Amino acid sequence: MNKRFIIQIIFLLVAIFSLCNCYDDKGNYDYKELTSLQIDTTGIKAQQTAYQFENFKVPVDVKYAGNKEDLSYEWKIYPQVPQKDEDVTKYDSAVVLYTKAVFDTIIYEIPGAYYLTLTVTDHLQNIQEAFTLKLNVETLVSRGLCVMDENNGIYDLHLIKSAKLLPDILESDEQTYYHVYSGVNDLEITDGKFLGFVSVDAATDNKALYFFTETGGVTLDIDTYEIMSSDYPSWFSFPMSITPDPGAFMVTSRPIEMLINNGLVYVWDHTSMGVTTFGDRLNGDYEAAPYLPRISTSTFSTVIFDKKNKRFAPINIFGSQVGEFESTASGEFDLDDIGASKELKFMDNGFNSYTYAVFYDTQTSEYALYVMDFSGTEASPVKKYAMDNCEGINGDSYYAFGNQGNVCFYSSGSDLCQYKYASTNAGTVVHSFTGETITGIKVFKNSGHAQDGKLLIVSTLTGSGEGKIYLVGFNELTGAIVDGTDKPYGGFGKIVDILYKE
Repeated sequence: MNKRFIIQIIFLLVAIFSLCNCYDDKGNYDYKELTSLQIDTTGIKAQQTAYQFENFKVPVDVKYAGNKEDLSYEWKIYPQVPQKDEDVTKYDSAVVLYTKAVFDTIIYEIPGAYYLTLTVTDHLQNIQEAFTLKLNVETLVSRGLCVMDENNGIYDLHLIKSAKLLPDILESDEQTYYHVYSGVNDLEITDGKFLGFVSVDAATDNKALYFFTETGGVTLDIDTYEIMSSDYPSWFSFPMSITPDPGAFMVTSRPIEMLINNGLVYVWDHTSMGVTTFGDRLNGDYEAAPYLPRISTSTFSTVIFDKKNKRFAPINIFGSQVGEFESTASGEFDLDDIGASKELKFMDNGFNSYTYAVFYDTQTSEYALYVMDFSGTEASPVKKYAMDNCEGINGDSYYAFGNQGNVCFYSSGSDLCQYKYASTNAGTVVHSFTGETITGIKVFKNSGHAQDGKLLIVSTLTGSGEGKIYLVGFNELTGAIVDGTDKPYGGFGKIVDILYKE
């Protein structure tokens, strides 16, 4: 009985399987040829920039062999990094911006990184084609070289959009925007000092452009330049203990915002839950010089020069304390005791991830370059170079060290000089800005950028009081000038600081 039942089941399954095969087989022959649909994106860049409140066009060509009235078009935009909407507990969804084939409309989205997607639907054949590009929405002054200047006692902020720094624009599209800070905020600053920037690429809750002054500073929106905060003491956990006097600012790779104020170090660790301000000063017996080199190491976040005790002092990777180096008196020099007569004139990171510091000896009136390696688990002095053969070096000189080779530039009045410390140990003039005085030099350092370590930014002041910016190309290995300096960006007052904002 059971055996007969099993046989009947098997016959039933075979019959069902045969019917399915017949149905599928019939389907294989029931078709029609589809009409071709293609989105031609020839000549359209995969990553583009649009400006908020400005018209933007993407001239795609939709090729279709049928009746285009059967097609519909949908351009959508959505963030590259989605944000969670806590009110509805979901992430950003795509927003439809346009419903024609060629995107040609005004962009109203807030500045940020987006995907812009076109979906073409053939309703007759029920098929779709899609195209996506990366779209950076900016204000006209979102990116570029920020310039702080002083004119008749008033400090302001300007922005240069240069094709050398912004590879997605043409030289013909270059523009300088003047009086960005005062124009947006209708306010004046009478004691500007230096600039700081918390990059949009940093994993931080705080995205800001800092306009530091002699007595504090203001935070600005990175895209609109509107004032976000002008209450400097409120940036600190213990505002009553703050004597406003900013000296230097830097963001570490952790990321930690690090600020020297009144010779003391304060940190804002963005990896610590609930931390929304700079904490209390780092303890220790020290007075930090206004320099914060960025150290590439898992041991130190930065190193300060302690003016009070004439020593270098490390700050650990967590930014929690100012430590001490052991004496290295048996080496090239002693990190823990540079000498009572030494004055630090400049300090920054450079080639081989070494740290470079220029000192002036008040007793001998001599300059010297100290090279140190803080990139390992232990710090070590590398070399001390006497700068006796540096032509024109003086108390008003500015310095810049390359990060791709043994390159050092310094200024002497209107002369740009190169110091070849690793070969001849001598400095010579490589370019003269006749009739102008150099007021600052910086090597452009931006990892991943085509100009990283290959561009020198020089600011000058003419006899009539006009400030200028020169972007000087040089060989990153030898320091040889390889690009002309005949095209300055002018119209500024005396330039106080420059900062690249992307």
